[in-house]
Amino acid sequence: MRKLPVNTLWFVCSIMLNALGNSFMIIANLGSAPWAAAGENLASILPFSIGVCIIFLNFCSFMLSYLMKIKFTFLMIIKSIVLTFVFGMLIDIFVYIHQIMYVPENIWIRCLYILIGLNLMAVAISIYFQSSTVYLPSDYLLKAFGKLMNNYTLGSIICTFIPLSISLPIIIFQKHVIGLGLGTILYLFGIGIFINQYNRWIVTHKEVPKQNIYLVK
Repeated sequence: MRKLPVNTLWFVCSIMLNALGNSFMIIANLGSAPWAAAGENLASILPFSIGVCIIFLNFCSFMLSYLMKIKFTFLMIIKSIVLTFVFGMLIDIFVYIHQIMYVPENIWIRCLYILIGLNLMAVAISIYFQSSTVYLPSDYLLKAFGKLMNNYTLGSIICTFIPLSISLPIIIFQKHVIGLGLGTILYLFGIGIFINQYNRWIVTHKEVPKQNIYLVK
């Protein structure tokens, strides 16, 4: 039986950890990462799960990236679409497991869930960009805005505004806050710090060419 390359195992691990981290923040119900928050808000008004809504948002990101002249090969498109489906389904699976096992009500445990989620996502992102040459569509969209603005910090801010602009009208319409909160703020201002720290500790076996893409979910 042929063994999977080590880099592939690192990559699979990163996707699972990213989905698990998102699920911890979703279950904490104190604010999620921007794209996950947009998925939560869409799921509150549509007959679909959070994971399916996140898949839909990533497809929209893909189309917008293409319109913004990001070049894709056919193989890149196929791989990214498959990755999007797997990622969305894993989030649904992990959220379901949380729901049948334990959903915290104590505020301190919920805050702990946020910290666990942030750390899992930071580990995942650190591994993800070291071991992969294919990314989620939302990552390509960030690259598109970075190139458009000629500044990845400004591009990141504008890209983050997209999922927030989806969440806010739904929140205002329903008069009920979903997905946005302390966790969102900690993600926006803290995830980079966590990632930089884990980059010092985690080095995958194979280096891939560096690309100017940074994860904003």
